[in-house]
This record gives sequence, C-alpha cells and structure tokens, in this order.
Amino acid sequence: MSGGVRRRAAVTFALGGVLVATVVAGSTYVVARSYLTSAREYAAVRQANVDARIALDGLRTAGTSTAEVLGHVAPPAHTAVLVERDGRWSSSSLAIGPDDLPPELRAMRTGSGPATVMWTRLQGEPSLVVSIPLPEVDSVFHEAVDVSELATTLDTLRGVLLIVAATTALAAAAVGRWAAARAVRPLDEVAVTATRIAGRQLDTRLPPTDDPDLAAIVGSFNEMVDALAARIEREARFTADVTHELRSPLTTLVAAVDLVEARADQLPERVRPAVTLAVTEVRRFRRLLDDLVELARLDAGVADAARERFDLRELVTQALAGSGRDPGLLAVAPADPVPVCAHKRQVERALVNLFENADRHGCGLVRVTVEETATDAVVIVDDEGPGIPPADRERVFERFARGEGGVRGAQPGTGLGLSLVAETLRAHEGAAWCVDAPGRGARLVVRLPLAPAEELVP
Repeated sequence: MSGGVRRRAAVTFALGGVLVATVVAGSTYVVARSYLTSAREYAAVRQANVDARIALDGLRTAGTSTAEVLGHVAPPAHTAVLVERDGRWSSSSLAIGPDDLPPELRAMRTGSGPATVMWTRLQGEPSLVVSIPLPEVDSVFHEAVDVSELATTLDTLRGVLLIVAATTALAAAAVGRWAAARAVRPLDEVAVTATRIAGRQLDTRLPPTDDPDLAAIVGSFNEMVDALAARIEREARFTADVTHELRSPLTTLVAAVDLVEARADQLPERVRPAVTLAVTEVRRFRRLLDDLVELARLDAGVADAARERFDLRELVTQALAGSGRDPGLLAVAPADPVPVCAHKRQVERALVNLFENADRHGCGLVRVTVEETATDAVVIVDDEGPGIPPADRERVFERFARGEGGVRGAQPGTGLGLSLVAETLRAHEGAAWCVDAPGRGARLVVRLPLAPAEELVP
C-alpha cells in the first residue's frame, strides 16, 4: 500500500471499520428481519386460524352462502379473505381475486392438511398469504395480509444500518489518522532534530521521554549525536592545531624561498630549475594551508558571526579587480543593488576561488553574471574550457577532488578551491552547483539568499 504512515494507518483503520461495521450491521439486519418476519407470520397465522374457524362455523350452517359467511368474518385492516368452495371462489376484497394468488395456493385441495404460509406479492405489494384447508365443508380458506409496513420498516432499518456502517468507517479512518499521527510524532521529532544537526546545530538533542518504548531510542540517538559532535570537534581542533603549528615554520620558509628567488640570477644555471620548483611548491603549500585554515573557520561557524549587509554586484567587481582581472568580465548585472547579508570576506574569497578555478582548469574566465530572483541572488561564472563531465559535477565540490583527464585538472592546485566555495555557500544558507554553459565550457553557479528589504548601508 503506497502513501505515508498516516495514510496507511487511516486506510487500514477504515477498512477494519468497514469490515466490523458490515459484519455487525449485516448480523443485526438478519436477526432483526428474522425476528420481525417471524412475529408477523405468527400473528398472521393466529389471526387466520381465528377467522377460518368463524368461516367454518358459518359454512356449516345450512342455507348460508359463502358471501354471507365472508360478511361475518371481520379480518384486520389491509387483509383480504378468499374462500374456494366446490370450485367457486368468493373474496372479501374487490382488489384481490383468486387470479392474484400464487398457482400453488390456487391448486390447494380441500383435503385435511396443515396450513400453508407463503410470502408473495399481490397487486405489486408485499403480502403474506395463509391458506387453511376446511375439509369439513369441502373448502379452502385463504387470508392475504398486506405487509407493506413491515417491508418499509426493514428498508428503514437497512438504510440506518448502512449509514451507521459508513459513519463507523469514517470514524475509524479519523481514529486511525489520529493514532498514526500520535505514533509517528516521535519520528517527526527525530526528523526535525536530525535536520538541525545536519545544519551544524550540533548542540541539538532529543528531549527526554517517559515512554519506555522510546527511552532507549532517544538515549541511543543522543549518545550518537554526542559522539558525532565530539569527533567533529576533535577533527576541527586537530586541523586548527596542525595549521597553527605549521604557520610559523612555513612563514619562515616562504620568506627564505622568496629571498632565494630574488637572487636566483646569482645562482648557477643548473640550480635554478630546482629553485623555481621549490618556490612553486612552497607557495602551493602556503595556499593549501590558508585553505585549510578557512575550512576550519567555516567548520567552527565563523560565518555566523561578523555578517554584514552589502551589494553583491559591487563585491563581484571588487573580487575581479582585487584578483587582477578585468572588472569588465561582469557582463550582466541588475541595475539596482543586489543586497545580501553574509560574511563579506568569505564570500569574496569564494568568488575569487571560482575565478581561479576557471583560469586554472577552464582555459580562462570569460564571463560573470549576477542575477536576482524573488528570494535569491545568483552569480554565474563561465569559462571556455572543455566543461565538466556530468559524473564529476558533484564530486568537484568535494575536498581534494580534481577533474579527471583533459585540460581541466592539468594545472596544479590545492584541491580545496571549490570545496571552500561549497562550504562557504552552505554556511550562508546558499548553494553551489555546476551546469552546462550555453556554448562550450563549464558554468559554475552560486546562490545566496537576498537580505530583507531595507535601506542598503554602504
């Protein structure tokens, strides 16, 4: 059965309610119908026996006609009396005659035998016919009782039971939905708590419960989160400690290689390639360390602090100019400011990482576009490289991931540039992804929520 837990529980309860209500209603109807028809039949037979005795006494009187006898019989309302004597029929009713009786009753003989009771329809109305042989006067006595009232009562009872069954099914469905909602409420709390934890709110825990069936689950979940938070904290502390310990010797090493590079023309020719390689790798190591420090700051939630409101268009222009690129690469931008509220330095660094990725792996940055939707600000960065295969478009945002083959990935890098972009956007409730460019190359897109509408502070 498809659907959620609440729907399945409601449908199950409804089907159960229908089954129970059908069984109860059917049993009630069968018992009530049997009781009412038996009671009506008993009353009709008893009345017919009384009327047949009166008719028998009249027919025994010499010189009395059958019509006169029927005049002395006083049956209840909506009852007709028919007498067959010597092949001739007499009826107390103008509406019902011998032709209306079932053939088997018309064929009854006057010999002694038990009374016959038959449920049938006379003149289109439900009727009960009691036939009693009168062998003493060579006659058969028939008394036809209109039981329309009983049929109406049974129809009403059937309708009421159907309504009760339908109401019971609806009530069962409502109870099932309520019971399911109550049963899955702890799962909703787990889902909300897990979502908050995934959003880096690692201090979130499930509240204590008195339910013995849930206490073990709540305890295990909270212990798991405690262990996860402790592990993340240890890893973040380890990264911070390592980067801090490496900063001082690396700063000295960078200064030394810069000095050596400045005097490279004084070194022997055979030593210069090794010096160039050492300078390149030391600077790459410095960038890697800076990226690790930035990732550690993001993991520590630094983006949540020091947020400010600024125009994203201006920041893109500053990032282009500050990284030595032509601000004219900002090809498309809204005429009005695009306000966002974020950690300005981190967002600028993420933009520069996008530009460097386009230059290093995409054969050069060709266009930057800023767009504004109803809720978000979007920056689109296009390069003219071979593009990124669909299978790698999510992996390139992972730490230490590089594209495979082709031009992209041919240039050395730290492998943290795009992961820094993704982490920065995620810390600001945004996102980063890769799509096909309209022409050739890769298109990297970043999204940031727009700041609430208010005057932009420069």
